[in-house]
Amino acid sequence: MRQATNVYVICGFASMGGGLFGFDISSMSGVLGTQAYKQYFGHPVSYSQGGITASMPAGSLAGSLLSSVLADRFSRKVAMQVACVLWVLGSAMQCAAQNVAMLCAGRSIAGLCVGIASSIVPVYQAEIAPKEIRGRVVR
Repeated sequence: MRQATNVYVICGFASMGGGLFGFDISSMSGVLGTQAYKQYFGHPVSYSQGGITASMPAGSLAGSLLSSVLADRFSRKVAMQVACVLWVLGSAMQCAAQNVAMLCAGRSIAGLCVGIASSIVPVYQAEIAPKEIRGRVVR
């Protein structure tokens, strides 16, 4: 097996997968209170806003449960790559949302990818890092 030349760079880049969760949660909390959001989506009632907010963590739960199947079947690297591509698609779907259902679907897809990345990235980091630096690179 070929050893990566700079494990620190690879592990640092891979750890950005964990940042997806914080980005997704924080970006939505900033949008919910804006007047433009309320007007565009027709002043959604509280249970609609709860559904919008909860769709991302629900997708994360599903992604975490599916991550081991993906990683075992295809590889951790491929699973992370698929999660990144799907996260971009989910984010684009959120940006293009015409209604609350489309916004929830986009957030669920992005959440699925967040769950996959959050579960697989630390294991991948531990696999590629030599034992001498493993504790430093695994978050």
